[in-house]
Amino acid sequence: MSIYIALAAGLLGAMIFFAGVIAPAVFRFLDADEAGAFLRGVFPRYYDVGLGVSLIGVPVAVWEGGFVGAGVLALVASGFVLSRFVLVSRINEARDAKMAGEAGASSRFKRLHSFSVLINLVQMGALLALILRALGAFSGA
Repeated sequence: MSIYIALAAGLLGAMIFFAGVIAPAVFRFLDADEAGAFLRGVFPRYYDVGLGVSLIGVPVAVWEGGFVGAGVLALVASGFVLSRFVLVSRINEARDAKMAGEAGASSRFKRLHSFSVLINLVQMGALLALILRALGAFSGA
């Protein structure tokens, strides 16, 4: 297995673990205010780590001759950039406005949050497709 595929698999595993275990546990064991504060602290780090791993994977994939993999990892990295540096602050602002009772803030929060979830799902799908491709799942055998 190539190094960039191992990076992609590790990143996908971490993303699935976060979405499937950490986020639900936060809402199960913490009240809404504590959960919100916790996630505000965790999400920037989640995006930073995802961005770092995917950016490391791009030159590694090129070095290993995996140009499709480099493209996929660059796409995944761009999703982390968009989420981290554009959406996080807007989502936080919308949530604060929602908590303050501002009209329209709830729908703005839902729309922005849904967009961030969609980006995350696209990233996971792209990583899964890359891994399956490396395993020969698309070879027609």
